[in-house]
Amino acid sequence: STSSKASVFRSIARSRRSSRRFQPNRKIPDAILGDILESTLRSPSSFNLQPSQIILVQSDEMKQKLSKEVMLGPGNQFRTRDASALAVFLADLEPTKRINRIYELEKDCRNPNYLNSLPMVSSFLIGEGHAATMIKSVATNFLSEVQPMPVVEPVQAWGYKNSSLLAQTFVYAAESNDLATCMMEGFDSRRIQEILRIPDRYAVPMAVAVGYEYEDPESFEKTPRLDVSEVVFSDTFGEPLRLEDDSENTDKTA
Repeated sequence: STSSKASVFRSIARSRRSSRRFQPNRKIPDAILGDILESTLRSPSSFNLQPSQIILVQSDEMKQKLSKEVMLGPGNQFRTRDASALAVFLADLEPTKRINRIYELEKDCRNPNYLNSLPMVSSFLIGEGHAATMIKSVATNFLSEVQPMPVVEPVQAWGYKNSSLLAQTFVYAAESNDLATCMMEGFDSRRIQEILRIPDRYAVPMAVAVGYEYEDPESFEKTPRLDVSEVVFSDTFGEPLRLEDDSENTDKTA
């Protein structure tokens, strides 16, 4: 039911935290990893191009090497060393090369007109190449005065957005399996690309340490969050959002 789905997700989203420390020398069963990854790959992406890869680092030798030579700060270093695995997320900087594969996946479930237009539309909107992006940006900015036009972003920004959706789903999927996580961006991306032999075609927006919580979850104090009224506006920027109290019809037990 809708209420039970909301209750389950509420529990997962509100119990998730960034783990400060993991239990060392613990392996995540393959069945659990497989479940997490299958759920992760259901993440949305622009044009369904799925422009990301994941490197799952599990060997102690490689985790030690990344901890010592890549990670910034002692916190990221010992989390990388002690976690059961480190999921390294890659953003494809040449995503149009994926179009043929996506076409094959979707040819029996998409409208043929959509599929035929996919190469042209996606190539225009994804900012591959500095010069091409600049030209398209000038053109769309000019035409925006008379009709709605897309904002052409650099391909790295586009790729990071899509890979971040994948990483967030990974974190919630891990939480649903009672695993702890910590999203990290404090690392030398040049070194991690060299050590993990990542081609220049990809950038590394973030990594997620995943494993078993070292500390007692009951002892945690939740880090504070801004109030909804400080973050969410109604209709226009700065306009307060007023929500009616409908608590009698909302299951808040989680």
